[in-house]
Amino acid sequence: MTRVQILLTEKQDHRLEALARRLGTSKAALVREGVEVVLDRREAKKGNPLLDLIGQAGSVGRKDISRRHDAYLFGAERRRNS
Repeated sequence: MTRVQILLTEKQDHRLEALARRLGTSKAALVREGVEVVLDRREAKKGNPLLDLIGQAGSVGRKDISRRHDAYLFGAERRRNS
């Protein structure tokens, strides 16, 4: 492990201490966990945002979506702007 020195506000330190006590862990372990969460979240945002849309609509009941996706998307855009 690498030693890193950080500065926290008093409020952050008190909250971190209370959480560590409640969970029975160390403040350092919580900070490492928090760093992982931030890194994972930020690295995930580097992906292609359009690819993140895949599957978001769920089951749409149409079997020709892959062939006619442009027509469906254009139609949705036209309806939204009307």
